[in-house]
Amino acid sequence: MHRTGSFGSVALAAWMFLSGGAALAGELSGTVKLDGKPPKPQALVMKSDPFCAKQPMAMDQTVLVGKGGGLGNVVVRIAKGVAKAPPAPKTPAIMDQKGCLYDPRVVVAQAGQPVEIRNSDATLHNVHTYKGAATLFNRPHIQGMPPFQKVFPTVGDVIKFKCDVHPWMTGYVLITDNPHHAVTDESGSFAIKDIPPGKYTVEVWHEKLGTQTKEVTIAKDKPVKLDLSFKAP
Repeated sequence: MHRTGSFGSVALAAWMFLSGGAALAGELSGTVKLDGKPPKPQALVMKSDPFCAKQPMAMDQTVLVGKGGGLGNVVVRIAKGVAKAPPAPKTPAIMDQKGCLYDPRVVVAQAGQPVEIRNSDATLHNVHTYKGAATLFNRPHIQGMPPFQKVFPTVGDVIKFKCDVHPWMTGYVLITDNPHHAVTDESGSFAIKDIPPGKYTVEVWHEKLGTQTKEVTIAKDKPVKLDLSFKAP
């Protein structure tokens, strides 16, 4: 399944209709792969917490490589060229703490869109977020507590999530300014639909392997394929 952005489908459809873009929309899809030998999978040691110790064995997902070399958890987004993006959606993007992991590991939110942080585990977590080396907020999330929301306003920011109680837990929220984005699945595949025709700069981001950009031209009823790769670490 392709993971697309969290912009509400109803709101996006309404914006496309009002902007006249619905009849002209194009699509960008493709695959991101790892070029070279993937790192050896490493099992996460989660024995420090009785609840976490009972969870199914989990592997480190820093470089998530699937069958055929597809690279998961890569953000593909239109970074430049959108003439007029719709307002940030009120529907939140979701970052859950589930199975003693951040789930999903990588989330994309539009600047101004709330990010809802949940704790689905029967244990204490601690949500510690960073922009670079600077702490943004750091708060406990006790089991049974309701979700809470945060808004990140700056386009291009990458917010790193950690848990000081469970140091193997890592997640990311990347902030963009439009709804045209996707996160690759475990096969490295992505699809971004309903893109108005035009020339765009596409940014491709991975937490360890870096960032690259590509120029693309989207035309009416002509799906564009974009196959990309990152060098193995």
